[in-house]
Amino acid sequence: MATEDTSTWIDAAAAGLGLSIAPEWKPNVAAFFEVARNMAALVEGTGAAAATEAAPVFTPWSTE
Repeated sequence: MATEDTSTWIDAAAAGLGLSIAPEWKPNVAAFFEVARNMAALVEGTGAAAATEAAPVFTPWSTE
């Protein structure tokens, strides 16, 4: 179940991106958002972000 904060964030993010979310989709969007937020907290909890530096340029591997 989405909290009021989650619901408000979803509405604001959708408006900022120019998206419309049908009312019947909102519970599933909120459920995914909660899963993603919990996963992000696990990653942040490792401390890896403080110990590493992001690469300045991402170059995908290519077979060419």
